[in-house]
Amino acid sequence: MSETSNAGGLSGMIPRGSLGLKLLLVCLLVLVMGVPLIMVGALVAERQARATSVTGEIGARAGGVQNVGGPMLLVPYQRLVEATDDQGRTQRRTERGSYVIFAETGSADATLEVQERRRGIYRAAVYTATTDFDAAFRPSTALENVDPSYRFDWTQARIIMFVSDSRAIRNAAELRFQDGATATFEPVSDLSVPGQAAMASYPDTSSSVAPAYQLPGLQAFSAPARLVGGPRDFSIETRLELTGAQRFALAAFAQDTAATIRGDRRDTRAEGYFQSSEALSPSDAGFVVSWRVPFVARGLEKAANLATFNLSLAASRDMAVSFVASDDIYRGVIRAVTYGIMFIGIVFLATLIFEVISGKKAHPAQYVLVGLAQCVFYLLLLAITEIIGFTPAFFIAAAATVGLLAFYAGASFRSAAVGIRALVGLSGLYAAMYVLMTLEDFALLAGSVVAFAVIAATMIATRRIDWYGRGHGKLDNI
Repeated sequence: MSETSNAGGLSGMIPRGSLGLKLLLVCLLVLVMGVPLIMVGALVAERQARATSVTGEIGARAGGVQNVGGPMLLVPYQRLVEATDDQGRTQRRTERGSYVIFAETGSADATLEVQERRRGIYRAAVYTATTDFDAAFRPSTALENVDPSYRFDWTQARIIMFVSDSRAIRNAAELRFQDGATATFEPVSDLSVPGQAAMASYPDTSSSVAPAYQLPGLQAFSAPARLVGGPRDFSIETRLELTGAQRFALAAFAQDTAATIRGDRRDTRAEGYFQSSEALSPSDAGFVVSWRVPFVARGLEKAANLATFNLSLAASRDMAVSFVASDDIYRGVIRAVTYGIMFIGIVFLATLIFEVISGKKAHPAQYVLVGLAQCVFYLLLLAITEIIGFTPAFFIAAAATVGLLAFYAGASFRSAAVGIRALVGLSGLYAAMYVLMTLEDFALLAGSVVAFAVIAATMIATRRIDWYGRGHGKLDNI
């Protein structure tokens, strides 16, 4: 960069030939460049929060994140309970509640049609999910170890299912029994058993109030189980069509559950409480992922009293897929800003070494301009990433920054050769930065290796520099 006088301003603080003092000044300038980088990082966080908010608003209109569970059998009960008070008197009361009985085997096969909805530069993955459920129940087997004091009302038994947002259901869901009979699902405001009609038939004296078992964040619907003649083995199937956004999950609703989720989108992740039995298989047509959750792995009983068991626990045992959200694009930018001070320092060190080799001087103001140009790179990266994604944005912003810095180096040193060398060196540096940004899990390792390599190269290149300026800062036979 342009040869300057050492009189006046910051350059006057540096005695002629004292490279050691100038190195300290360059290190100080690197730290000063951390201030605009902090401001860029704050801007990235603000934009990411905005993207998350807008994406949530877009997805909420389609039903949001959906967690689908069922079918399960809910059977009301009543039992006579004896309790002794402080005076030794025995009191009897009637306890009412319900038991949930999980299907012995169950399967769910979901097909997702995914599309993107946009609001300005923000977007959310919205899907329509069509899921076929099959479930086989053996109520007597599930309840064989239950205390005989429980008197189950099989006439009021019902099949329940739940979703995160029932407003997104797109079909009149029907329950189909193995004998061909059908029953229509209806919404329920809570999961209390017995229902209001059944409660009216029970005397109010000496009886406890039936508790309401809420599903936090979930909405239930039910259909009669048609067990008027008492408990019997039966199988059912149903199809549920609903919309949602960003994530789709199936609860492991049976003792032994098999599930498959397929869709027409590639940028998909398999997640949830259970690990998939087969790795997600993306293809040009989309993806397919499967799970198998046996009884032991599920970790829940065959049946449970809802007075002591929370159904939301069953809902949390899920198998899910999620799609790349709009705020995911900021991860690469955040990682780039995190390592920004290191790359600015590398460029400053390279400039200082070139000063020594060429015998020309660079003014501290020129270092500041070079550092600011690199800070603007992160602003360009953020702005373009929001529109076209991280990878193309990185190459566009990097090309513009590298071109500017190479031109400035060549013009300042009045040498086309210097400009070309700067172009090649900076291109390699930004290529290394891109590799570092995309490694994700190994970013820390890669960053540490790059930092060590740069420090080692600098120490080797400057091993014979006269830092005190006795030899006017020249390299001695490097």
